[in-house]
Amino acid sequence: MMTPRWIELPRASDARGILTSIESGRDIPFDAKRIFFISDVCGDRGNHANRDTNQVLIAVAGSFTVDVSTGGPMTSFEMNDRGRALLLPPMTWVRLYDFSDGAVCLGLADTRYDESEYIRDWEAFLRETASNVR
Repeated sequence: MMTPRWIELPRASDARGILTSIESGRDIPFDAKRIFFISDVCGDRGNHANRDTNQVLIAVAGSFTVDVSTGGPMTSFEMNDRGRALLLPPMTWVRLYDFSDGAVCLGLADTRYDESEYIRDWEAFLRETASNVR
């Protein structure tokens, strides 16, 4: 079982700037089927888990904080480096907050959007993760 972790993204740097590219199956451990971004945030985002989706989050502008849990204590990740992605496996509770002005979060997921695979209640998430351990 994968756990939330950093992924270093490849960077090519020269006098013109830095180019960061992301290849499915090479730089991220899945084929991206959905790409989304979050911007102009004025509150918390996330506050849910996905049953079947792997995703990565990248702070492409500004900064924000991501709290994650796989059923145990929360772990915080400071998102402020465009060269790093945060890998989030299925059944990871995610909360994004403390967005700086102009922050943009890019997300890549290995599934298409399906509301039925979301868990939006913390207590239901804890019950489901506890039942998966046994």
